[in-house]
This record gives sequence, structure tokens and C-alpha cells, in this order.
Amino acid sequence: METTARSDVPKTLQTIAYASIPESADLEFLLWDLQDAIAAYAQLSGTALPRSVDLEADDAGVVDGMVFAVDDAFDDEAIIAVEQILDRFGDTETRVYAVVLAESEDTERAHETALRLRRACRLRDLPWCGGVVICAGSGIAALRHSPRMGLLRRPFSEAMDKLVGAVRMGCSIEHAQLLGGGDADSVDADGMVRVKPAVPAPIWRAIIKRLGAHAQ
Repeated sequence: METTARSDVPKTLQTIAYASIPESADLEFLLWDLQDAIAAYAQLSGTALPRSVDLEADDAGVVDGMVFAVDDAFDDEAIIAVEQILDRFGDTETRVYAVVLAESEDTERAHETALRLRRACRLRDLPWCGGVVICAGSGIAALRHSPRMGLLRRPFSEAMDKLVGAVRMGCSIEHAQLLGGGDADSVDADGMVRVKPAVPAPIWRAIIKRLGAHAQ
């Protein structure tokens, strides 16, 4: 209960670190989209943009917020990599968020992934603040040049904007929705907002395959 309560206390995040585990074009695209949206909202509101922290730097300093991008094939090697990063934060009140890329609309594996991330935070007394589950499968990086609020990207962009709001407020995504007058019912028990493509799965896969072929 204590960790949940602390995740609901807004905090100005002056520094944020981002990590994709494993490194992949799809996860890097999702982090790029998030960072781009954070920068856009900061510019529109005239507020300071949180400084991006390089975790590999020796002088990384205090990290106010941490965003992981992971896929739902979250194995022991991946959780070890996450835990090694979390161990660096100690009792710094670092807010921890996640973007989970799910292979399909069956989100059972994504649920297990969020559960493992949440447990890792709880064991280190770090505030777990939730995030988004993108049920798009592999190849979503092919959307990089598509309009952010066009048909293909819009559902994911709207979900990502909820995460942007949480990061900007420095609290859980659920509490950010409540504070902003949004729909907190869209946040599940894991603290995640789940989103799927706007078109049926067979059409989605065909579009992604076609876009991916053109990008090569």
C-alpha cells in the first residue's frame, strides 16, 4: 500500500532515463515516440523539458523517472537487466514506468511482464507507476513516418499521451488520469493502459508487412 500511495504523489521529474530491453527497432521507436511527445507537450505548455539521463555514464546522478520499453517475451535475462538498473536507484523515489509491446491482443504475457516489473519495484521500495501495453506485435517501427494522429498510429498515440501525462505529473498513470479528469477506468489492475490497432488483426499485419517492405 505504501508504494502505491507514493506513486500517487505528484513529483516534478527533472531527469528521466530510458532503456529498451532488449534493444530493438520496435522498442526504440516506442521510446522515441514517447520522448518526442514529452518534448512537444513541454514546448506547448512552456514548461521545462526533463533532462534525459545516460545510464551508462559514470556521472548519471539522480534519476527522477525511469521508463522501460520491453516486449512480452520477458525472460529471466530481461528481468535481470531491469533489476540491475533498478538496483542503482536505492531509495531515491525514482518513478518507474513501462511500455510493453505485446505480440497479440491476448495480453496474458503482457500481464505477467507488468507483474514482474511491479514486483521488482516493490522489492526495492520504488514507486511503480504503470504504463501502456501496445498490442501491435513486431514491425511497429514501420509507422515512424506515418502521421501520429492518423488512422494507424492514433490509438497508440492516445495511449502514449496518457503516459506522457503521468510522466509530466510524476505520478502513476491511473492517478494522472484522475487528476486530469480523464478515464481512469482504462487503467487495469497492473496500472497499465492496453491498446490495440484500429483495424482488424489480419489487415494490421498486412499493412505492417507492406510498410516494412517499403522501408527496406
